[in-house]
Amino acid sequence: MSWGLRATAILLGLVLLGCEDEPDPLQISPADYARQFSERAQPLDAKRGQTLYVPVYSNILVAEGATPTEMAATLAIRNTDIEHEIFVTKVTYYDTAGKLIETYLDGVYGLGPMASAFNLINVADKRGGFGANFVVTWRAEAAVSDPVVEAIMVGASGTKGFSFTSPARVTEQLDG
Repeated sequence: MSWGLRATAILLGLVLLGCEDEPDPLQISPADYARQFSERAQPLDAKRGQTLYVPVYSNILVAEGATPTEMAATLAIRNTDIEHEIFVTKVTYYDTAGKLIETYLDGVYGLGPMASAFNLINVADKRGGFGANFVVTWRAEAAVSDPVVEAIMVGASGTKGFSFTSPARVTEQLDG
């Protein structure tokens, strides 16, 4: 099987997982999401950090007048620093109207050097709509490289599969 066919099969498998009426084992609750991080008890002495806006597309239009193609979305947070932990202090999910849907993290959670965490918004989860978004806040106690934070959307319509990424945008910078 060629790489392209394998990728299409994987893509369709992920989309079909989201179409079931049963609870999806890949859907991550806020508590399960928090387990990907290490909780920190002592106060954070932040020297650096950012608040990031991450656009998420729960559906896309592939033709004028067509039914929207539903998309699964994964929020990925990757600590790119090889030596230092970063601390994710807040992850929130909003709908098209800007209404808060869910708070996934609220506290101080460490993400070790070169570690990653993710959160899946299932294809069947239509709460966000076309203009959904995440807001992610991270801090660090040392000068660190910026983490890579992005949303990855995957969906299918008929025999066509779609996937694309949406990078985070800095809305607040903390240096000092």
